[in-house]
Amino acid sequence: MKYMTNLETKRAIELINNNEIVILPTDTIYGISAKVSEENRLKINRLKESELDKPLIILVSSLEQAEKFIELSDKAIEFLNKTYPTTVIEYNKEKTKKNAVRLVKREDLVEVINQTGPIFSTSVNKTGQNFLSSLDEFKKFLNQDGIFWSGELSKNPSNIVDLTTNEKKR
Repeated sequence: MKYMTNLETKRAIELINNNEIVILPTDTIYGISAKVSEENRLKINRLKESELDKPLIILVSSLEQAEKFIELSDKAIEFLNKTYPTTVIEYNKEKTKKNAVRLVKREDLVEVINQTGPIFSTSVNKTGQNFLSSLDEFKKFLNQDGIFWSGELSKNPSNIVDLTTNEKKR
């Protein structure tokens, strides 16, 4: 696995902290990412031509960050700590909202999130279409300097486990 350079990592942090949308390598596939906020969720969903209220996966670099979004049961901690990247859907502490959270393993992405706080991540594609995986496709999708290419990735999205229904989605 090829990591982002220190310069690329610093640039990604700068763009994310300025509420820009970027394309980042993750533990699995490339993701459209931005700092977690309602404004950025709407921007990403517009870019993907998704329903505006569609929830997005939240990437965190620690269990302490995860705890801000989901109830951290023993089962949630077990799945978040799995070797293969696993997204956990669980209710927040108040049981008022479901969130999807993944604890990242990739060192450069951990560094980004340590400096920006949790970020959204969703596949690079228009809703209902196959996700994109090449630099040329990314440049057509997002015409800016916020593309951080680290070569080919696994081409397999994370496992998703919904602890609110005990259902494995992939």
